[in-house]
Parts: sequence; structure tokens; C-alpha cells
Amino acid sequence: MNIHKVIAIFDELRLDEVEQTLIQHGVKGFTLHPVRGRGHYFDSFNRDHLTKHIQMEVYTSADQSRLIAQLILDAAHMNVDSEGLVTIVSVNDLLWIHTKKSATDADFHIHM
Repeated sequence: MNIHKVIAIFDELRLDEVEQTLIQHGVKGFTLHPVRGRGHYFDSFNRDHLTKHIQMEVYTSADQSRLIAQLILDAAHMNVDSEGLVTIVSVNDLLWIHTKKSATDADFHIHM
């Protein structure tokens, strides 16, 4: 198995653009989580100084992980401080619940 997970944290205002970009490039699935945190920039107008962002997770074949990360970077970019970050991590095993079997990198191949 040669699967990676692309994890991106970006401004929630860019979610529609990121989603549409991924869908247009054949990415069928991703998971979204609302997150709050403090990075380079902090919200000095709120008491807790935390900013709201979206965390997106995309499982993909290893050979396409950098492409997906770049698509997210381009779509989320607004040229301001603390826009977020993107990371790519290797996945040791990934199991489909419906088949009770390991996923393969072919399960996540995008067609552009």
C-alpha cells in the first residue's frame, strides 16, 4: 500500500474555492473539521485570540499527494499572514469498513 494523507488547515472563507478546485480535478472525497487555533496571526479583537479555520483531510495515492497539496495551496492562498498550512503524511494502513479490507492506492487515483 502506498497511500498518503494530505492535511490542510486554512481560512474558512476559502472553503468553497478549495472544494470546487478539488472536485474539478477529480478528487471525490475529503473530510472537513472546523478548528480554532493560534498561529502567526491571532485575533486581537476576541478575548481568546483564536482564529477559525477549516481542517481538510484527503486520502490519496502517494504519487498524487503533492499535486493535491498544490491544488489546495493555490485555492486557499490569499497572500496574508497565517493563512494556514498543508502537510503530507504516509499512511501505514487504511481499512474500508464496508469490505473490512485494506485500501489500495488505486482506490484514490484521481482522473484529470
